[in-house]
Amino acid sequence: MTAFLAALGGRLADKWVSLLVLPGFLFMTLVAVAGQLGHTHALDTARLVHRLDTLAAEPAARTPGTVALVLALVLAASAGAGLLAATVAGWVERWWLGDWPFATRLGERLSRRRRAKWERADRLCAQERQRLVGAAEVAEARTRESATALGPGPAAVADAAGHPAEPASADLLPLTRLYEARNRIALTRPAHPTWMADRMAAAESRLRRAYAVDLPTAWPRLWLLLPDVPRDDLRSARAELTTAARRGAWGVLCLVLAVWWWPAAAVALVMTGSARRSGRQSVDAFAALVESAMDVYGRELARALGLSDEAEFSRATGVRITRITRKGE
Repeated sequence: MTAFLAALGGRLADKWVSLLVLPGFLFMTLVAVAGQLGHTHALDTARLVHRLDTLAAEPAARTPGTVALVLALVLAASAGAGLLAATVAGWVERWWLGDWPFATRLGERLSRRRRAKWERADRLCAQERQRLVGAAEVAEARTRESATALGPGPAAVADAAGHPAEPASADLLPLTRLYEARNRIALTRPAHPTWMADRMAAAESRLRRAYAVDLPTAWPRLWLLLPDVPRDDLRSARAELTTAARRGAWGVLCLVLAVWWWPAAAVALVMTGSARRSGRQSVDAFAALVESAMDVYGRELARALGLSDEAEFSRATGVRITRITRKGE
């Protein structure tokens, strides 16, 4: 037990240092630089070196008590900054996932804007799809006319075989690109102000459309049945989202620091951009894993709930699962 507690304490200490103290120390270093330089001398490294030399030359800076006190204050400030970033990270994640309780009107406006943009892209996809269908019908009609003109026999068969009615892959390329452009907005019709929120909602709506499953009530039961490998993959994707949100939180704090020292704005821009990209990737991976888990282990869930007579995971099965998990509601 003593060895276990020692190992656990070591891991917690390592995690505490990596998540709170080290990033907090880097941020507090930026705060100290901002306090010494400000906007006027933002990039004056000579001034910064001079200030540091002046502080180091003070007699009190060489006493052990002063050194210990400064070290303790730096560690406390770094840990405090790390805790502040962890709190801000929670708000960043809520913002990404469309939970905007204090900006309802803004969220509705952005949702309408995203929805209109998606609908325009969807109409372009429908128009291109209709064009391909029309082109295929014309090609098929020409094939039949050629076969009729040649008359029955091997020649007509050979001519018909040389004019397929299905569009070639090169003809499908514009439609594929239109679908990709639409899906970059959202996989389904947007209902939230952010891409990440709509990506998570798309997993729920796609599973409901495919299997008639109510994901919020079915997921806790499915989680109990998942093997270790898919569980670990889901935890990993979720942890990556948390890490990205924490990076975004440091970017927000650097943006606040830019009020006193403008180079911090560049740091904030890089960190928030990187965090947003990582957040989108982790949300996409997590949502895809959720859908895959239901696709692969949905029948296991049906059997675990007593629906052992189901040969396949169909909409009828999903309706029965939903009736059970929602307690008949």
